[in-house]
Amino acid sequence: MKTTTREPNAKPAPASLRGHRVLVVGLGRFGGGVRLTQWLVQEGALVTVTDQADASALSESVAAISDLPVTLRLGAHDERDLDASDLVVINPAVNKSTSAFFAEVVRRAIPWTTEMNLFCERCLATVIGVTGTYGKSTTCAMLHATFEAGRVAGAVPYTAVHLGGNIGRSLLPELAQMTPDDLVVLEVSNAQLEDLPRIRWAPSVAVITNLFPHHLDRHASFTEYVEAKLNIVRDPASRSRVIAGELHPEAERLFADAVDDSSERVVRIPPSAQPIELTVPGRHNQANAACVLTVCEVMGLDKGIARPALRSFRGLPHRLEFVRTLDGVDYYNDSKSTAPAATIVALDAMSRPVVAIVGGQRKDVTLDDCAKVLADRCRAVVCMGESGPTFAEALHGCGDVPVYAVRGVADTVPLARSLAQSGDVVLFSPGAPSFDQYANFTERGRHFVESVNAL
Repeated sequence: MKTTTREPNAKPAPASLRGHRVLVVGLGRFGGGVRLTQWLVQEGALVTVTDQADASALSESVAAISDLPVTLRLGAHDERDLDASDLVVINPAVNKSTSAFFAEVVRRAIPWTTEMNLFCERCLATVIGVTGTYGKSTTCAMLHATFEAGRVAGAVPYTAVHLGGNIGRSLLPELAQMTPDDLVVLEVSNAQLEDLPRIRWAPSVAVITNLFPHHLDRHASFTEYVEAKLNIVRDPASRSRVIAGELHPEAERLFADAVDDSSERVVRIPPSAQPIELTVPGRHNQANAACVLTVCEVMGLDKGIARPALRSFRGLPHRLEFVRTLDGVDYYNDSKSTAPAATIVALDAMSRPVVAIVGGQRKDVTLDDCAKVLADRCRAVVCMGESGPTFAEALHGCGDVPVYAVRGVADTVPLARSLAQSGDVVLFSPGAPSFDQYANFTERGRHFVESVNAL
């Protein structure tokens, strides 16, 4: 199945939105809906924003647009808002295959689009589009750091380097300042890629970090997930370069079908002959850096500039983010770890004894593999939150590692400090969603960082 348009007569978004009545479906908690709304108002659109979450859950986002002339419909969608809509913009978090509200948009044949499509069809800059199952955000941040270093050194012909997309920052408000001499590093998720074929657009360089089973709660099958990801390489003009890392065998087969002229367009990321010098730990970051160096080679950025930029890169917030060293113990914030597999990756990145902090919202997932790795790699494990007892139960059958149960982050940090010895790592890698106690993983991570810095 190839993810394309969902209605036979899709109407494109108008080039000018001035005076158009635009309904934004999904304000969200991570800033994308906010910047979209700000841009729409700037463009002269008459904007209504609807979200199924209520105002308290969206408090930060609501505050960010409180000074704008927009109508808010929060807590539920109301089909009457469609009566006065010339265009609907669908947030990527909305599952279009199951949303009754989206089905009504299609039934009424109201033109609809996405924030990503609005940006891509208007962007004049050169775009490096990055997708994949793991490592997208870090790879994008590394690419931005290396090409910004190249720009400052005069080694690349770009007047500005922009970073945005799924990394948490819509670039729509920056469109007016972008020129054909700029470079954009754009992270795109499977949800954002689902509808890319509607505008027949492709980035100048398409990067797939890797592809493995993931997000199967949104897609009917792994094949459907991969097909959405591969929309990034479906260039109607076959001009874009394609850089790809490790792919699951089924994804490899589908990739070969999607890229017909692979001998000319495709560059595979080679394994590094020796470790790349980095500040951020872990084999996964070695893979991310290898991907970046491959992109630099394709785009003509000298590795003599790229390698020092990678060495100076300190990582993204909440993704194995180094917080501080105290009494010989290093503290890392990996709040972005919202599944057990992510905690395993984080533990694999550490070469010293670990006091791990895990737990969060309870989900119907197996913890057996994660518990075995925790028991094998940790001096002690502190379990917190709604799923803390579940983690503790899984760990009790895995050996003699000391296990402690507490309620939340404020309790975990002083306990972890008391358990750690000089030379150890305290690793906050929950392996579970944050919604039992926090609005999102960034709020959870900020609380951990604040607690560590208060020690």
